[in-house]
Amino acid sequence: MRDYTCFIVDDEDLIIQRLELFFNELSHRDKRFVLVGKANNGLNGIEEILKLKPDIVISDIVMPRMDGISMIEQLKTELPHTQYVLLTAYSSFEYAQRAIQANVLEYIVKVPLREADLDRALNKAAGILNELKKKEAEFQSLNVSVLENKYRVRKQFFNELIRGEIPSHRASDFANRMQFHFFQASYCCFIVEMNTYGSFRNEYSAADQNILKYAMTNIIEETVMNGGSGVAADLSDHRFIGFLSWENNRSDMETEYACQSLGGQIVSYLHQYLNQRVSVAFGGPHRGWESIKQAYTEANHVSDDFYYHTEKVVKTPMHRFQYHNDKKADFQQKLTEFLMYVKRKISKEDLEKALADLNQFVTDHKIHKSIMVPMIRDLYRDITVKFKSGNKLYTEAAEFPMEFMAFQEQLAYIGDFTFEYVHAGQLLHRAEIMSAMHFIENNLKQRLTLEAIAEEVNLAPSYFSSLFKKTMNEGVISYINRKKIQLALELLNARDYSLLELCEEVGIVNEGYFCKLFKEHTGDTPKQYRIKMTRYESK
Repeated sequence: MRDYTCFIVDDEDLIIQRLELFFNELSHRDKRFVLVGKANNGLNGIEEILKLKPDIVISDIVMPRMDGISMIEQLKTELPHTQYVLLTAYSSFEYAQRAIQANVLEYIVKVPLREADLDRALNKAAGILNELKKKEAEFQSLNVSVLENKYRVRKQFFNELIRGEIPSHRASDFANRMQFHFFQASYCCFIVEMNTYGSFRNEYSAADQNILKYAMTNIIEETVMNGGSGVAADLSDHRFIGFLSWENNRSDMETEYACQSLGGQIVSYLHQYLNQRVSVAFGGPHRGWESIKQAYTEANHVSDDFYYHTEKVVKTPMHRFQYHNDKKADFQQKLTEFLMYVKRKISKEDLEKALADLNQFVTDHKIHKSIMVPMIRDLYRDITVKFKSGNKLYTEAAEFPMEFMAFQEQLAYIGDFTFEYVHAGQLLHRAEIMSAMHFIENNLKQRLTLEAIAEEVNLAPSYFSSLFKKTMNEGVISYINRKKIQLALELLNARDYSLLELCEEVGIVNEGYFCKLFKEHTGDTPKQYRIKMTRYESK
């Protein structure tokens, strides 16, 4: 049951006092209606009502400076859903006619002013406001459903398109229906890839992942549209596809600048608004539906370079890595030597030096991802086999979450779990988890990230994420959110905080997200929780 805020406008002090007494008595039998303000003429009424935005306005008609109906006519444009009740001591046809034209809810004679008339008017207003709220919710739900379906259709369309499953004439028909007119002009394809997708998948529920990816698609597309024309769509688990189009001929340098600029904005906005780290890869310029698959293939090849970057980079065909695939045998030999070197009592420092040597070789002689990934997977498997005997912490190689990792992440993960394996039974990482929990507790008012906590305890983010979940049976982000809501409850038990104050105190920027978390953990909104606490305290 929702509350309805009410406002009084009348030039007679006795009527205002009478109405204030009415609302005071009403609060004991019907807590829905709350008086939030009053004014003694139409001009002051407009000023205060626009500030407070009440649900229901009760106003006299005849007042100095501005009459009640003129005030309502001006307010209607700004507050179309507010319900207006008129009080009058005059039974003039002119006033009644103007009130009808202004779509006034009720027309009450105030001499004598009967409580039954006010009760009826307020309940009627509440009914109308409930219907409006219901219709608005249905409309928003419909809009969300339409948008979700649109993005779902787009995802299927682009996936089929880049696999070559849709002929160009069918693609053109679909594009016309979706109002994609830019493919006949010059365009390039780009791929947006999430840098920490393994952690993202570990920390968020499937429903929250979908919401965040939907929001990411929106931001990418809006960024493209701000720079010209184009489209974006969710492509796969950790990837989005987009197209940037331009009408006029551009030189290679102009195209390069446009791609770097757009890519930089996408990286910046997704980090700023959703705290998601991404990289962007562009293919070369193309024209026409027939080139879509080739345009995607080029962007996909450029995105292979992400494997040797950490995060938040923009790559174009002009800035590709040179690969030294002929060094595969040399690197394989280094991996063999590393495996032989690792012993059960190796120190953390020696292990890090050995891994740094591998990393330096790859920095000097990059080997393409398609060749490197199987070698790293084999290294992981060989280490687990080497220390399997008598090791309670043994993990099957299939659990190595390397699919969405960059090279340095894979190496750091291998280093962390190797150190845990060679010192099995000593529970060394319990200290790291305890340190992480202590760090979280001391920084709850800050905007904590998985990466910052992992850095604090000197572990690779991906490994720290999986280790925390294995140890605590709860993801890092879930743990942080639970602790933040516990802090919010402690604060609300102490005194009444506004929603904004609570968000600031617990380090959550988005008020809507905070309310969602609060309700998930308590079953109530912050306001409902505080009302319950107040009732409990008064008993």
